[in-house]
Amino acid sequence: MFKSLNVGNEVSDGIIDCWAEVLNFQEKRKSREAYSRQFFDTKVVFPWMLTSEEGGVEARMHKFRLGIKGAVNSGENVPDFRNQDIVFFPILEHKHFYLLVFELRDPGIYVVDNDKARQGQLIEDSVYYLHKDTAYKIKDMFVQYLREVGNPRAEGIEYCNTQRMSVPWATTANTTDCGVFLMRHMECYMGKNKSFKYGFSTSGARKMAEVRKLRKRYAAHILCSEVNVLLPKIKQDCRIE
Repeated sequence: MFKSLNVGNEVSDGIIDCWAEVLNFQEKRKSREAYSRQFFDTKVVFPWMLTSEEGGVEARMHKFRLGIKGAVNSGENVPDFRNQDIVFFPILEHKHFYLLVFELRDPGIYVVDNDKARQGQLIEDSVYYLHKDTAYKIKDMFVQYLREVGNPRAEGIEYCNTQRMSVPWATTANTTDCGVFLMRHMECYMGKNKSFKYGFSTSGARKMAEVRKLRKRYAAHILCSEVNVLLPKIKQDCRIE
């Protein structure tokens, strides 16, 4: 799995899931003034939930509820997200990663995507579930979930259109680094009204150097995070006190 962070490799969904765990752990140490963020892994939404009507809405929602509870690791409690301001869904679609963001405090839904070819594409909604684009399918499930748990912000999200964030550092014909861009977007997105501070150049060569550096940094960050259950063994093997 970690080999996928080597330069030139496509980042695995397992790495994205580990990164979500690391970021959720770091949220425990955020300042009181900062927005509260919740990061999901890639296993909350399975492909069949987006492409099939088999089993109907209840089968889809049952799996969605289980995915959310597992990702939040809340034990017997049902996560209601009353204390979260921003919720993140990393999406893998057609071998391409991008980020879907739900802002709950000041309702909004945003797609953050490094693919320049997608920047101008309209995100389609429809009265028919299978005709919706992925972002609107996940919105349907998330809004229904928020209503089920009695979150009063459900209505605000329901009436939001999904918008694409402008990404000046978007790439062209880059099929291997979308996972790295996703990880950076997850790490640095602090709210739609906060300035973008992702650290990417708009220069192609410089931007790719930054991506290569991030691959190394993220590998080290995941391995050395306190949430990593293998950290004691890593320290022992590396003779780190």
